[in-house]
Amino acid sequence: MLKRFLAAAATAVAGLAFCVVAPQSAQAAATDVYSTPGDHLVNGRYWHTECEKYSTTVVRCTTEIWGDKVVRSGGSYVTSKGWVFNNLTYLPSTRSQWKSNPLGVTTKSWTASDGRQWRTECDTALTGKNGCRSFAKSTVVSRVNGRYVSETKWQFNNIVRFSTSRIPAVTKVPAAAPPLASVPSESSSAATQSCKASYYWDPQKTANGETFNPNALTTAHKSLPFNTRVKVTNPNNGKSVVVRVNDRGPYISGRCLDLSRAAMETIGDTSAGVLTVNYQVLD
Repeated sequence: MLKRFLAAAATAVAGLAFCVVAPQSAQAAATDVYSTPGDHLVNGRYWHTECEKYSTTVVRCTTEIWGDKVVRSGGSYVTSKGWVFNNLTYLPSTRSQWKSNPLGVTTKSWTASDGRQWRTECDTALTGKNGCRSFAKSTVVSRVNGRYVSETKWQFNNIVRFSTSRIPAVTKVPAAAPPLASVPSESSSAATQSCKASYYWDPQKTANGETFNPNALTTAHKSLPFNTRVKVTNPNNGKSVVVRVNDRGPYISGRCLDLSRAAMETIGDTSAGVLTVNYQVLD
C-alpha cells in the first residue's frame, strides 16, 4: 500500500526532468488549478491537472506545469520545453481517515519501502490550518550559469487538505474546466533517451485507477500523461516493446521506467531486475 500512495510522487529526479516552480502559489484566477481537472492558463503559465479516486472517499489530483525541463539524451543533459510535475493535491477529506497515513500526520522523517526519505508537517505556518504538506528527498538537476548541476534536497511533493464544518469533503472527481485552446504539447518525435528500467508484478491499483495487470504491456513513469505510448528498446539485443503509461514511478535515482513483467520479458531477462534501455515517447 505504501508504494501506491507514493505512486504519483513525481518530483523531478536526476536524468529525467527538473523545473523550478513555486508549488501551490497564489493564483489570479478564481479557478483552483490544483483541484480542477483540465487545462488552465493562469498568470501567463499553462497548467494541466488530472484527478482520480485515491480511495472510495478521497480524491487526488496531479498538477503539471508547462516550463523548462532537463532531460538526459545521448549521455548528456539538454533543456527543452515540456510538462513538468508540480505537485499532488488530496482534496478535502476528514482528518480521521489519515491518522495511519504518514502523508496526513506530522512526522519528522520517514522512509518509504523504496528507501526514499520523506517528511510531513501539518497545521503550520507553511501549511495553514487543516492541511499537511509532504516533502521527499530527491536528486534534481538544474541549469545554473550555463552548467548542469545535480543536488540532493527536500522537494515539496503533495498537500493533504482536511474538511471542516465550513469546508465540505470532496468524494467525487470534480467537473473538468472548459476546453482551452492552443495548449502546448510535447513533440511526439522527441529524441531517444536512455535510463534504467525496472519492473514489477504485484497486483495493486495503478495511479490512474486501473487494476495492475502484470501481463499487459504497461509502464510507470513519473510525469508523462496517462495513456502516453512509449517505445522501449534494449540496446544489448535490439528488442523493443511499446508500452502505455498507466502508473507513476519509479522513485530510485537514475530509473525512469517501471515496466510490467510482460514488457520486461519482451525485451530482456527479468532475472536482471534492472536494464539500461533507450526509450522514445510516441504519442
